Amino acid sequence: MTTHGKDTLEIRPLEPLAVEFTSSWHYEAGSLIDEVGTPHGLAHWVDAYRPRLGMDANTPVEMGAQDVTTALAVRQAVRDLLDALVDRGQPPAASLGLVTERARGVRHAAVTWPDTGPRLEWPDGVRVMDLVAAQVCASATRLLTSPRRELLRRCPAPSCVLFFSALRTGQQWCSPACGNRARVARHSARTR
Repeated sequence: MTTHGKDTLEIRPLEPLAVEFTSSWHYEAGSLIDEVGTPHGLAHWVDAYRPRLGMDANTPVEMGAQDVTTALAVRQAVRDLLDALVDRGQPPAASLGLVTERARGVRHAAVTWPDTGPRLEWPDGVRVMDLVAAQVCASATRLLTSPRRELLRRCPAPSCVLFFSALRTGQQWCSPACGNRARVARHSARTR
């Protein structure tokens, strides 16, 4: 997606893939952006995350309406689990079931080691969206069951809907821009 002539997709390489996928729905310049809400947008997201998905550079990425439906369901289910973790609650059983089932799809992949170095190989015939769903859901299960889950936060800045890993001591926001926006909002509230 683009807004004001700028690509709104921002890759945060230190975040788990599951967190990055939930970040495909965010605000940019006051407008709600859904990076995967159209076949073109979903294809753009997948293309940008090829290395993290274990996809070969030559794998064609063609997405349709059903792929978008799957992507939105996976994103909502992962988001439900991350919300439950941050809020210290219980996720909806359907979301937990969807993530668990889709994560099992990674069993189709194998690590190979050609002369160019290790790579993830998917068998012929695996649909790109099934590969994406498997990788995102496997990432979510790894995050939720590892000590890293203690670092997961929801950004408290106004108009931010992103999760982030607090990798630095005292990190309160997902980005410096959100920190600035939060400070400006606090200052405005005090001066009113």
